[in-house]
Amino acid sequence: MKYSYSLEFILEIIGSDITVKGDFNGNIEGFASLADAKEGDLSFFYLEKYKEDLLKTNASVVLVPRDAEYSPSKGQTFLYVENPSLKLAKICRAIELEISPKPKPGIHPSAFVHPSAKISADAYIGPLCCIEEGVHIGSASLASQVTVGRGAKIGDGAIIFPQVIVGSYCVIGDRNRLLEGCVIGSDGFGYIQFEGKHERLPQIGIVETASDVDIGANSTIDRARMGRTYIGEGTKIDNLVQIAHNVKIGKYCLLVSQAGIAGSAILEDNVIVAGKSGVTGHLTIGENSTIGAMSVAVNSLEANSHVLGFPAQPKVVFWRLFSLKQKLPELFKRFKNL
Repeated sequence: MKYSYSLEFILEIIGSDITVKGDFNGNIEGFASLADAKEGDLSFFYLEKYKEDLLKTNASVVLVPRDAEYSPSKGQTFLYVENPSLKLAKICRAIELEISPKPKPGIHPSAFVHPSAKISADAYIGPLCCIEEGVHIGSASLASQVTVGRGAKIGDGAIIFPQVIVGSYCVIGDRNRLLEGCVIGSDGFGYIQFEGKHERLPQIGIVETASDVDIGANSTIDRARMGRTYIGEGTKIDNLVQIAHNVKIGKYCLLVSQAGIAGSAILEDNVIVAGKSGVTGHLTIGENSTIGAMSVAVNSLEANSHVLGFPAQPKVVFWRLFSLKQKLPELFKRFKNL
């Protein structure tokens, strides 16, 4: 990937509240970590554990915290800013729009759009998309091979990546980003045992997402048995996450890769579910709680809980028990000697 940006361009993106020190006067030709950067690259420093990488880096321009006491070497420039990671995100967002500009509005000739569908004049419908009966699409951008089921709605500013499926009557909020291959509105996993057989329970509800929701590649969100499965404003869902029917997720939650939320569970605002973790059905996870990696919540949690393990328990208890387990071999040896 080739690009070249002047330091002035970068400073314009970051804003005026910045201190510049150093003598680098070329163009920025790439972006890399401190350890991997070469001359001409821009990097960033925000954790003290990377101090040695900062002191040795070949990066020409480095974003550093405003109160950092480090100085650039000859041929380097340091940009002293508030929250270097966030400033880097702003830079990358501007460059992302240059690398992959928003397509011009229009409908690709290979797309199928049902005559009853209502498509904004500012929308883009990409190659081989299928837009079914009664669909409403705002000023959104749909890449190739996207399927939008009957009666579904997609809000303004949504970006739908290739091979996404939005099921019938589901509602996608404004400025959502649905990444490659995710499925919104697949059937909920509902069965009842009768006379030795598993009888399917029809899933006739929908999925609804609020504004500014991101859903990662190959994640699945099941439609409700009745009513709706709901994803709250600003929630971010990683790749390969499963959310079952009638789950309700609050605002600004984070669900990390391979997490699974069972049916009818409720996650209140600002909940974090770390990688490979799960929540069993019909539980409520209180706001500002964190479920650590590879943990399973089998009971509801009060607000501000921080749990680990299986079954999930307060992290202080988890680490205390972990420490004690490390001592068990020696304790058994002493006991045997008695």
